[in-house]
Amino acid sequence: MADDKNKGGSAAGGKAPRQAEEALREGADQLRNQMGNMADMAGMSAKVSQELIQRSGQNFEMMKRIAETMTSGARSAAAECAEYAKHSAKRQTEMMRQLAAARSPNDVLDIQTRFLQDNLTELLSFSERLSRLSADKAREATEGISRKT
Repeated sequence: MADDKNKGGSAAGGKAPRQAEEALREGADQLRNQMGNMADMAGMSAKVSQELIQRSGQNFEMMKRIAETMTSGARSAAAECAEYAKHSAKRQTEMMRQLAAARSPNDVLDIQTRFLQDNLTELLSFSERLSRLSADKAREATEGISRKT
């Protein structure tokens, strides 16, 4: 009976280490799988982060080019406005000189009529130049965006 106990005890004692070994092996396998999954996820996350950084850089570059185009357009528009103002001042001075030399009310009306017509023509011409300039700069900005997408 004592032998039975020893046999039973050694049989039970032999199973326990094997079960513990298997449990450890299973735990290690699960841990290895989880670590592999985490590494895969970290790799994907790094790849996504890298793509986001790259796209952000491209978007920033595109916005920079658009801002440069808009700044260039604003400078050109300001130059056109300054030129228009300079011409208007010259026309105004010339009209005042002509009015001072007018000999009759009809001369005054003729001078004012010509001045009004010239001013209107110059204003329309200025508006056309400014519109074309705006359209050209908008086209440049659109082309810059289209090239990047």
